[in-house]
Amino acid sequence: MVNSYIAPDELMVRVARSHARLLELAGRLDDRQRRAASALPGWTRGHVLQHLVDNARAFEAQALAALRGELVDMYDGGQEGRDRSIDEGAARPVAELRADLQLAQGALEDAWSGLTPADWQRTVRFRHATVLDTALARWREAEIHAVDLAVGHRPRDWPRDFAVHALDFLSARAPIGTRLHLRATDDEFTQVLGTGPTVEVCGALRDLAAWMSGREVEGRVDTTGPRLPELGPWPPDPAD
Repeated sequence: MVNSYIAPDELMVRVARSHARLLELAGRLDDRQRRAASALPGWTRGHVLQHLVDNARAFEAQALAALRGELVDMYDGGQEGRDRSIDEGAARPVAELRADLQLAQGALEDAWSGLTPADWQRTVRFRHATVLDTALARWREAEIHAVDLAVGHRPRDWPRDFAVHALDFLSARAPIGTRLHLRATDDEFTQVLGTGPTVEVCGALRDLAAWMSGREVEGRVDTTGPRLPELGPWPPDPAD
């Protein structure tokens, strides 16, 4: 599903670090802060935490089903069930949310820990991809939503390899009919996407990743066009 490749063992280390960071960030919140708005429009920090819990459980279920040779839906009840769980769970005490997040993340890491190289390539229903793709997706969920919690973790804190991976994954958002040339001003990274008239967008590597992911840019992102190109939608919905 994604062009960039990270060996499963290396990816597990990265995801575990991201999981630990989420728990540390959640530990900074009290219930008043849990009810406050996150960086995602319409979501409180409680919504973000409940989504992270549900997402970890869903990816655990994808892996366990794949080991049985089965395909299961990402979320019980599809998109409607996903949204209902997030809305209902967001009101829970922050200590309860954090405890559930710790349990869900630990169970997910345990499910992945015994996988063989062949197991990582097993098919899952999530985006019609593989177990390895779900691990990459969890890395994205953990890193991007850590920023959405708005408690001190920023795009500038993303590891370089995550920023590069995110730009690879989000290349599907490149505008149609444009040759989009991304150029990092603080790194050797460049990426050319699509065909048509060339428009360059340049900025710090992590700012480019933030822009492509629809998050607030901390520095400057400049373009040779009259304005920044309008990006397309995210890749297929996570409830698929």
